[in-house]
Amino acid sequence: MEVLGHRGSRVPGPENTVEAVDAALRAGADGVEIDVRRSANGDLVCVHDARLSRPAGRAVVRQPTEALRARGIPLFDEILDVWAGRGRLICEIKNQPGQPDFDAPRERTARALAERLRARGWTGPRPTVADLDAGGGGITVSSFDWFAIEAVRDAELAVTTAFLTMPRMSVSGGLAYARSAGHAELHAHTSAVLGSPDAGARARHAGLRLVTWTVTGVGAARQVRDAGVAGAICDDPVEIRQALDTPRPPF
Repeated sequence: MEVLGHRGSRVPGPENTVEAVDAALRAGADGVEIDVRRSANGDLVCVHDARLSRPAGRAVVRQPTEALRARGIPLFDEILDVWAGRGRLICEIKNQPGQPDFDAPRERTARALAERLRARGWTGPRPTVADLDAGGGGITVSSFDWFAIEAVRDAELAVTTAFLTMPRMSVSGGLAYARSAGHAELHAHTSAVLGSPDAGARARHAGLRLVTWTVTGVGAARQVRDAGVAGAICDDPVEIRQALDTPRPPF
């Protein structure tokens, strides 16, 4: 099972930073997941929340790029540079109803991300599920917003796409859409995976990979591994990697 760092690595963090991404990969994570939004200048930045905590309530999408960088929020290009092809990079496009940067179905963030990846040379045939199973690394773009991942899917880039689902969506429902839309993976919540004992088998039968989010402890990591998932997005990928690599005592 792939062990992937959540927001680079939330432990020790700080999340969605160059330092977190580098630390997770150096410590043996198979890849990292990061969040992508737009600044007021239209630049891609890596930050989870739609609004800043200080000054309270200010929307990221209304802040100049340099003001965000001064607060330690990196450009997407900086994350690409530090990742440097080490394992997998999962880029979650943040575009949810009720947030100030929500713009489906225009998908400005998704289209900006596709153009940025094109400019960085990520063109060519899309990798297959078999390529991912072989551990080839690369870039995957995910989102709760299916318009976003469909925009990236259609951009003729050498990246895969994944449908990210809320806890309330069943694994079978997510797999049905992901398969019909030509995505390589379903990224399902751990509660949905653990509530469906045959989740891994269902994904394999559909010709898809199943990744789960967010694994917060060793016990949950062992449970989702036993459920047959291909990968787990973890708050502390170092702890999870070490625990999974250490045989459990026979008693």
